[in-house]
Amino acid sequence: MGQKICRRCLIREMGEEEYHKMIGQHIEFLSEEDRATKEENDKRLSICKDCEKLNAGTCLSCGCYVEIRAAIKKSRCPNKKW
Repeated sequence: MGQKICRRCLIREMGEEEYHKMIGQHIEFLSEEDRATKEENDKRLSICKDCEKLNAGTCLSCGCYVEIRAAIKKSRCPNKKW
């Protein structure tokens, strides 16, 4: 059985591998119809990478995990950049 992750831990307390796994699992659970295309997702993340509001994978404007927000088809940037 895999390592259990404490649901009450802060992200900074998770190892890098566990963090990536958590983000990936959230994205995997999206249905195909709710998921942005790979091209759209990559474009959004590129914009986020250049944004001054990006901080350790989260958006300082809204607090979301940018990789999850970018993966959701109907999501929009809180700063209207995409």
